[in-house]
Amino acid sequence: MNLPAVQNQACTVDFEWTSVYISVAIMTQSSQRIGRQGEKIAQAILRQKGFRIEAVNWRAGQLGEIDLVAYHPQQKLLAFVEVKTRKGERFGIPCEAVHGAKQAKLLALGEAYLGLHPQGPDTAMRFDVVGVLFPGGGKPAEIAHLENAFGDFG
Repeated sequence: MNLPAVQNQACTVDFEWTSVYISVAIMTQSSQRIGRQGEKIAQAILRQKGFRIEAVNWRAGQLGEIDLVAYHPQQKLLAFVEVKTRKGERFGIPCEAVHGAKQAKLLALGEAYLGLHPQGPDTAMRFDVVGVLFPGGGKPAEIAHLENAFGDFG
């Protein structure tokens, strides 16, 4: 699509950029929808394992967001859970996306959560990663739950 540029007093506006922006916005909405589906699957898996979901998309200002905070009452275990969802493996396996910088951010978020929601001395804590892969072609989702994937409180 080759649309003419429009002259304005201070700048030139190229309408092709608008179509690119709209495409990115649509992709982002689609990615968010896929991400929400992955989070719902992760919640179901955690509940099946005996966890109670304490928080979904918990935010700490500019620091960021923890996808799920889950508590297992029998184990007295609080899990901070990062959920990564992908449609296909084009951008790698979902769990591989939780690299060092993301882990450091999640550690800081976990500390922030504990600052506002203190736990008892007998409560264990860990960081989990749940990867959800939608391979397409009518195949069922592939789910990986990595318990205690990284980090250490102590």
